[in-house]
This record gives sequence, C-alpha cells and structure tokens, in this order.
Amino acid sequence: MLGNKITIIGGSGGIGQVFAKLFKNHGFEITLVARNQEKLKKVAKSLDVLFQTDLKESVADADIVMVTIPIETTPNMIEYVAPYMKKDALIFDVTSLKEKVYQSLKKVQKTYPINSVSLHPMFGPGIQKFQNYVMIMLKVGGTKSYDRKMQSLKKLFESEGLIIRVVLDPSYHDKIMALVLGVPHMFNILFIDLLRNAQIPLSELTKFTGTTFLLQKVFAESIIQREVHMFGEIQMNNSEFHKILDSFHKLLTEYRNIIKNNHMNKFETIFSDGIEYSSKDSHFKRSYNYFYDFMKILKEKKYEEKPDL
Repeated sequence: MLGNKITIIGGSGGIGQVFAKLFKNHGFEITLVARNQEKLKKVAKSLDVLFQTDLKESVADADIVMVTIPIETTPNMIEYVAPYMKKDALIFDVTSLKEKVYQSLKKVQKTYPINSVSLHPMFGPGIQKFQNYVMIMLKVGGTKSYDRKMQSLKKLFESEGLIIRVVLDPSYHDKIMALVLGVPHMFNILFIDLLRNAQIPLSELTKFTGTTFLLQKVFAESIIQREVHMFGEIQMNNSEFHKILDSFHKLLTEYRNIIKNNHMNKFETIFSDGIEYSSKDSHFKRSYNYFYDFMKILKEKKYEEKPDL
C-alpha cells in the first residue's frame, strides 16, 4: 500500500538519516536529497542508499516524499515539490510546529491527486531504539487510498515500538508543543543564563552541587548544545508559546512579590496547587524514585571524569 520508494528531502541531516535507516530496514529503496552535495554523497555512501541532486527528478517516481528541513522553509518546499509527485504518492513533514505546514499540506492535497500527513517525532537524531518513543500524527487527507495508507504507515511505525498519538487540529498540536517543548527549553536556557550572570564558573558551582542542581545542570547543558535555530523557531514562531510567555511573566511577578514580602502562606499554596495538579499523573507517586535513578547514573559516571589537578 505504501509502495517501496521514499525520497527524503534534507536526508543528510540527523533526523533524515534516522528515517532513512528505519525505512531501509523495512525494505524501501531510499533516495536522499540535500543542498550540501559533499555531505549528501558521504551520508548516502555510509548508509548504502541512493542520492539525487535534482529535486524534481528525486520526487517524480517516489511513493513517499519526506521533508525534513528547517521549519520556516518546509511549507514552501511542500508546495514546490507537490506538482512533480506521481498520483497517489504520500508526502509528509516532521516539523515541530504545524499551523503553517498544515495549510500547505492541505493546499497541495486539494490541488493534486496525492496524500498528505504531518508527523512529529518526539525524539532527536541520537535515538538508538524506538521502543516507547512517541510519534505524533496529524492527518490531512488525500485520495481514495488515504485511510489505508495511514493505517499501513501507522503499523510500520508501531512495529518499531513507536507510540502513535493522533491529533486532529494543528492549533492543538502547537499548544501542546508550546508546553512540552517550548517551556522546558525556556527554563533550561534561562537557568544557564542566570548562573552565568552570577559570574561564578560552572565548574566551581558543580563542586558544591546538590542532587537537584546537578540534574538541572545536565538537562540545561544538553539543551544549549543543540540546534539553536530550531529551538528559536519553536518558541518564536509558535503563537501559543507567546501566550504562555505572557502567563509566565505574570507568574514570575507574583512569585517575586511572594518572596520579597515573605508570604509563606502564598508560597505553600503554590506547592499545594502543584501537588493537586500533578497527583493525577501516572509518574507522580514514583517521581522521587525516578529522581534518584537518574542521580545514580550520574554518580556512577562521575568516576570516569578527570579529577581536578
């Protein structure tokens, strides 16, 4: 139902390579396309897959076209390649924001006899096994074979252990992403910046670290080493995140007043409200155990670090 040829636009990038390996394991013929020709040839050789330098030709015979390029350029790319795709082919993106890309997918789906779906893998290029990782699927529409293609694609991903979460609305997706991606990214970026402004080296702070600080430091350091433009787009181009940012500004002002004015009762209320909200979560009861499971890993790794001289 899905065919056996997939073209991955942006295929020399990290996520492009992840999906190339995944589809290759399922017997697909893989063709990679990318702007950097030198890197493209190198990656294609390392994965033992095909590559193409002509964008139009690369999609002409493809059963599936995957677009994995920066968020801001994805809608234009979808609309550019769609006219050259064959009848009944499938196109999908893997962007972290869906409002604009959904509009482009809907547009080409109505204009051409092709199928469109928008995916969002909730994992990065460093993934080794897919078991229990989430893939979000936003259905768009297509030809008479659309439902069967979606079912086949869903089964393919589920066979790898992925959990498929179907969402029906791009604005709902973006609101969720503002909370589960934008908010933790913001906190970790600001955490490092707040420490930097204190003008004490991080290596010095780490000597005196407690459990909470150490875990937060590791999370933050992992964030700031990753794709700055992608993280910026996730926050700057998501109108739902802008609303959350305004809410955070209000909360921070209230929190400042609580601390400055020594309002212990209001401080306790924040904790009690947080417990009431969190207690319905399945991880809540064992959260402290999970905390120390992470700490155990970090403490064991510490002995591999070079001592101070």
